[in-house]
Amino acid sequence: MDNILEVKNLNIDIVENKSTKSLVENVSFNVKRKGSLGIVGESGCGKSITAMSIMQLLSHPLKATKGKIIFNDGSKSIDMREANSNIMRKIRGKEISMIFQEPMTALDPLFTIEEQIAEVLKFHTDLKKVEMKKLVLEMLTKVGIPQPQRIMKNYPHQLSGGMLQRVVISMALILNPKLIIADEPTTALDVTIQAQILELINDLRSSYDTSIIMITHDLGVIAETCEDVIVFYAGQIVEEGNIMDIFHNTSHPYTKGLINAVRSLGDKETELFTIPGTVPVAGEFSKGCRFAERCGEAMAICREKEPELMEISPGHNTRCWLYNGGDTNV
Repeated sequence: MDNILEVKNLNIDIVENKSTKSLVENVSFNVKRKGSLGIVGESGCGKSITAMSIMQLLSHPLKATKGKIIFNDGSKSIDMREANSNIMRKIRGKEISMIFQEPMTALDPLFTIEEQIAEVLKFHTDLKKVEMKKLVLEMLTKVGIPQPQRIMKNYPHQLSGGMLQRVVISMALILNPKLIIADEPTTALDVTIQAQILELINDLRSSYDTSIIMITHDLGVIAETCEDVIVFYAGQIVEEGNIMDIFHNTSHPYTKGLINAVRSLGDKETELFTIPGTVPVAGEFSKGCRFAERCGEAMAICREKEPELMEISPGHNTRCWLYNGGDTNV
């Protein structure tokens, strides 16, 4: 199969006290084998919980209530939403790995760097201690850790944010997984270190033939690392396409707003561009287009009827009445 991962009509809800609020609705996307997919959108739009659902890491009261998450490992296809705990333990860390946003919280302060990376090997392999130590050392060297023999004996609090993120990346890659999910991997880092980490991820993805899902609110990160992009807003995909479609043939007003905000950062003569209004409260969406109240191109129909995600050119889809035959007289 050409796709390593296929998400089909995924719903994620808050299920509590016999009531249900929908946070993510009918989300579908594919990740190509050896490909890179970017998921972009503001905080609270559903990016991270979609990623967590792939790994069955959602905690109560969040629950994936509908849809399929098909992982194609080469020999068979597994529906990750239906897989039992034994299957998921074999997949997490070995077939699919995650790079988390905050490396300090992803690492245990009571164990050395060597012990934490070796834990992945203990769980998934039968290697002897000396072999594990050799692999840990090799992996730390590959991710650009200076003096790895010394660093592997350190504890997390003794390392900088950039070094910790390299450690987390080494943990994610040490078993050569088929898919890596990177959830805001550069948010806590300064600009210089951020560029180094993105370059490292690109180099390692190429050398390991690994597919990647890059989750971020930063379009600059998407431009640096991804081939395909989906744009989330209020729990829905509002636009999807390849990197050229998203940046040069932008269709949805929300995507245009995100790009304009980035472009205005580099123009000292122009006032900083912002999208008016705020993201609606999760699970409390009004009828019609969820972006209508913030959109400068909204029509009457936008507030009455929700647009469908439709193809406007091969592989380029958008959820907008400007392309769905909107009528200003409705």
